This record gives sequence, structure tokens and C-alpha cells, in this order.
Amino acid sequence: MRLEEDYLMRQLKMLFDVLQKIIGHRKKGEKRAAMEQINHFYTSLKLEADVRDKSIEALMELLIDKKKLTNQHLEMVAIALKEQGTLEERPEQKKAFFRKAWFILEKVERESTTFSMDRQMKLAELREYLSL
Repeated sequence: MRLEEDYLMRQLKMLFDVLQKIIGHRKKGEKRAAMEQINHFYTSLKLEADVRDKSIEALMELLIDKKKLTNQHLEMVAIALKEQGTLEERPEQKKAFFRKAWFILEKVERESTTFSMDRQMKLAELREYLSL
């Protein structure tokens, strides 16, 4: 069990580092580099299927039922989706990414036993954009 926990912690740290790179590139206006890091993020989780084409239900089934991702992983996927939405230029696609991110974060929030101000702020930001 300890080996599995160590693996999960290393994986979470690596994914967190990738998310930091995505956000850094986005803030610098380096859209291509940010998208490359987003692709790397999804590849690291072995999510070969393009999340752009998946419905919320199909995405949740993939992430939870097939890939068995933890809530920590799901929260990171939601952040990646939010970043993708921020980088997207087409309004409908932007909204689709934000909707998926909100749905995943809301699920994590409902199931989490710990309070996260950061998660609350991201949910509020997504709610505002989606006018929920």
C-alpha cells in the first residue's frame, strides 16, 4: 500500500508542476506552449481521448469509472479544463470547457472532507462565467 501511495503522491506532484507551467505560459501569452503542456498533462493521465469532444457524462465516466481517478486528480483535470477554456477563442467551446470544469469541481467539493478556499474561488469564478 505504501508503494501505491508514494506513486500517487509523485504523480500528483508532477501533474501540479505541469499545471503551474500551463498557467505560467498562459499568463505570458504563450498559447502554443500552454496547449503543449495541456496535451502533456492529459497524456500523463493516459487520457488519449480528446476531452473537447466528450459530453460531461462521457467525460465523468472516463475519469471516474474507467480511469478511477482520485478527487485530487479530478480537481487537477478541472483546473486543466478551466485553463483550456481560458485559452479557447470560440465562445461556445470556451463555455463547454468551463462547464466541464465546474461540473468536476462541484463533484469534488461535494465529496471532499476538507475545505479548500482555492476550490471555492474557482467554483465561484466558473459560476460567474456560466451564470449559474
